[in-house]
Amino acid sequence: MLNVSNVTLQFGKRVLFEDVNIKFHGERCYGLIGANGAGKSTFLKILSGEVSPNSGNVSLESGKRISVLSQNHFAYDEETVLNTVI
Repeated sequence: MLNVSNVTLQFGKRVLFEDVNIKFHGERCYGLIGANGAGKSTFLKILSGEVSPNSGNVSLESGKRISVLSQNHFAYDEETVLNTVI
C-alpha cells in the first residue's frame, strides 16, 4: 500500500496541492486524469520521491517498491518497448 498523508505543494503563492490524502491499495489499478498543467506529473514525482512536498508525507509499505519511467519523449527512441520497461 502507498499512503499519501496531508501532502501540500506550492510554488510561491500558487498552491498546486493542499492536504491531499489517499491510499493506493495493492492488486488495484489506478488512473490519474486532469487538464494539461494541472499537476499530474508533479504528483507522480511526489509519489516516487523525485519531488518533496512542502508538507505531508508519502509512505510505501515495507517490502514494496515504486518503478518510474520518466516522461522524456526521446530517451528510449533506440530501445524496444520490452527493453525500456525492463
